[in-house]
Amino acid sequence: MTRERLLNVLGVVVLVVIWDAFVGAGHVALPPLSLVAHDLVALLRSGDLLVDGLASLERVGAGVAIAALVALMLAIPAALWPTFSYLLGGVIELMRPVPPLAWVPIAILAFGIGNKPAIAIVALGAFFPMWLGLHQGFAEVRTQHLLAAKSFGADARVRLFDVILPSVLPYAFHGFRLGVGLGWFCVVAAELMGANSGLGYGVQLNSLNLSLGKTYSYVVAIAVLGAVMNFGLQSIEGRVFRWHRLAIAGDE
Repeated sequence: MTRERLLNVLGVVVLVVIWDAFVGAGHVALPPLSLVAHDLVALLRSGDLLVDGLASLERVGAGVAIAALVALMLAIPAALWPTFSYLLGGVIELMRPVPPLAWVPIAILAFGIGNKPAIAIVALGAFFPMWLGLHQGFAEVRTQHLLAAKSFGADARVRLFDVILPSVLPYAFHGFRLGVGLGWFCVVAAELMGANSGLGYGVQLNSLNLSLGKTYSYVVAIAVLGAVMNFGLQSIEGRVFRWHRLAIAGDE
């Protein structure tokens, strides 16, 4: 484990110690850590937390897949035709500042209650970082590199796998990682408003029932799953695309 990760873990330990030391049974907004731990174990044993967690993960997976497909279908023609890129860029820059949560009521009106509106919000939230990653990646493909490869006799397949993809993939994967994180944020928020399952729904249901221990158990589950996904993708990015980071450092 690296020093950075050790410090990350130490920060969480300090937070837990402070929570346990200073939050008593009479606190209105924050329950004691012992109550949260008890309810978390109970929810795990009953299977409720597992069912809701899988429901949220399923929505994130579907939404991220849709966002990745749409971003790729738009990024490729945008890279080939600058006019299309400029036309599309205006629309995307107009929509990008709108928070995905602002679309939740519209998604509920369009798709009703259940999986569809949550998946739509995840796809919308995840699309923009994925689009930016792909767009930047294609912009990093240098014409002189393609011409040099062609002059050495490289055919289209070689140019694709040895020039274009190495330029695009590091940026595309970074956008994908950011998209997954934003999609996780969006699915929980969407479930708070228009779902009958999922971790966000669990937070909403238990908070309305004033079950603070269970409410915070769901919050802890959301935080842990989100952190695990981010650290996992960050680790893959660091290992697979380490050469790209070293290349940038060398250029600097």
